[in-house]
Amino acid sequence: MTKISTRVITKVLLYQQVADDLRDLINQGVYLPGDKLPSLRALSVKRKMSIATIQRALEELEIVGLIEARPKSGYYVCFNNSTDAVIELPNMGMSMTMKPKSVKIHELASQIFHQCGAPDVINMGTSYPSSDFMPTPALQKISNQVIKHHMADIVEVQFSAGNTLLRDVLAKRMNESGCQVSASDVIVTNGCLEALSVCLRAVAKPGATIALESPGFVGSLQLIESLGYKALEIPCHPVTGMSLEALELALEQWQISAVLVVPSYSNPLGSCMPETNRKQLVELLATKDIPLIEDDLLGDLSFDGSRLKPCKAFDKKGMVLYCSSVSKTIASGLRVGWIAPGAYYKEVSYFKTFTNISAPQFSQIVVAQFYNSGKYERHVRQLTAKIAKQVYQIQSLIRQHFPDGTQVSNPQGGCILWVVLSQDIDGHELHLKAIDMGIGIIPGQLSSATNKFDHCIRINCACDPKIDIQSSIKTLAAIATRLLIK
Repeated sequence: MTKISTRVITKVLLYQQVADDLRDLINQGVYLPGDKLPSLRALSVKRKMSIATIQRALEELEIVGLIEARPKSGYYVCFNNSTDAVIELPNMGMSMTMKPKSVKIHELASQIFHQCGAPDVINMGTSYPSSDFMPTPALQKISNQVIKHHMADIVEVQFSAGNTLLRDVLAKRMNESGCQVSASDVIVTNGCLEALSVCLRAVAKPGATIALESPGFVGSLQLIESLGYKALEIPCHPVTGMSLEALELALEQWQISAVLVVPSYSNPLGSCMPETNRKQLVELLATKDIPLIEDDLLGDLSFDGSRLKPCKAFDKKGMVLYCSSVSKTIASGLRVGWIAPGAYYKEVSYFKTFTNISAPQFSQIVVAQFYNSGKYERHVRQLTAKIAKQVYQIQSLIRQHFPDGTQVSNPQGGCILWVVLSQDIDGHELHLKAIDMGIGIIPGQLSSATNKFDHCIRINCACDPKIDIQSSIKTLAAIATRLLIK
C-alpha cells in the first residue's frame, strides 16, 4: 500500500516539475506566443518520462491558459489575453468635452509618411505589412495564369461594380461571417481607403460632422479633412473600443451625419469591440437613421484564429456601409477593396463610377483566384502567427528598455502598437530624432484633430522581419530617455 502511494506522489511531482519547467521557458521567452511546443514523444524521450506524465503536465498548462491544443497539430503557446494592464488615455471616460473640430493634419501626415518611406529608413511607421509576410510565390503563379488566359479582360475597361468572380467570392465570405449579402450588393474599389472615401461622400455633404474613434486612424482623419467635414472624436477604451455611452451623449448634443468605426483591432489602439457592443451600436444608430461606416480591414487578423461578426451582421435597415480590402492580408499593392453599402448602394455606385470608373481587372481576378485556391485560410494563420510574434517581441522590448511609466497597448489582433509616453516627451520630436537615426515611427499627433495624444507614438509591428528589431527599439528607448531628462 505504501509503495503505491509513493509511486502516485512521485508521479504527481514529476508532471508538476515538467509543467513548471515549461512555464519558466515560456516566461523567459524561449517559447514565444504562437510557437509550437515539442511533441509528446520528443519531450518524453528528452526527459526520460512516460508519455502519460508529459501529457498530464501539458494539460496542467492548458488549464491555466498558457498553452492550447490544436487538433492533429500539437500544443502551442497562447497569446496573452490579459486585460489587467490596460493603458490609460487622456479623457478616456465621459469627462471628455466632445465638440466637432476641423482637421488639419494632412500636411504633417504627408511629410511624416514620406520620411518613414525613405529608402534608408527602417519603416516602423506606416501600417502596411512587409512584403515578406505576403504569399508572393502563390500570387506570382496565379498572376502568370491570369495574364495567359485573361488578357482580353485585363486590357479592356469595364463599367461595372467589379469582377463577377470576385464579387461572388466576397459575398460568400461575408455570409460566412454573418452578413446577409449577395454578389450584387458588393462594389469593388481601389483599396479600403477609397471605399471609406466613397462612403463618406455618399452619406454626407461638406461641412457635415462625422463621429469617429479617438485616438483615430490617421487615414480616416485625412479623408475627413480632404472632404471638408468636421470630426467629432468619441473616446475609446483600449480593450473594447468606442464608448457607446459617450457616443449616445454626443448624438444628443450634435447633428451627426455618420459614424465611422473600426470595430476589430482598431488603428492605433488595437481595441476590439465585443459583439454585444456592435449590435447595440447598430441598433442605436438605426433608431436615428444615422449611417454607420464600418472599416473591417483587420477583421481576419485575430491572433487566436477567431473572427467576430462585423457590425454589418446586425444590420436590418441597410444603414451599415461595410468596407474592407486585402491590403493587410494578401497584398497592399494590388489595391483591391470592396463595399457592401446596403441602402446607399445607388449613391456609392455613382461616386465610385465617376471617381475612376472601376478597379483594375487584373488585380481583381488575381485576388478572386487566390481566395478560390483554398490557400487563404492557411496563409492567414501563418501571417497572424508571424505578426503576433513580432508584436509580442516589440511589446517586451518596450517594457524592458523605455523609461519607467511608459505604457503599451496589448492588442489581440492587427499589427499596431500604441505607446503612451511621459507627458514630458513630445511624440513628434521623438519621431524627428528617430528619423535622424534611420528609424520611422508615427507620432500620436496624427491620431487626433487636437493635441491630446502628442505624448504618444504608433509602431507598426508587421515591419520587415529582416531588420534588427531589438536594436531599433533600444534606439527609440534611448531617444525617449534623453527627451525625458533634457
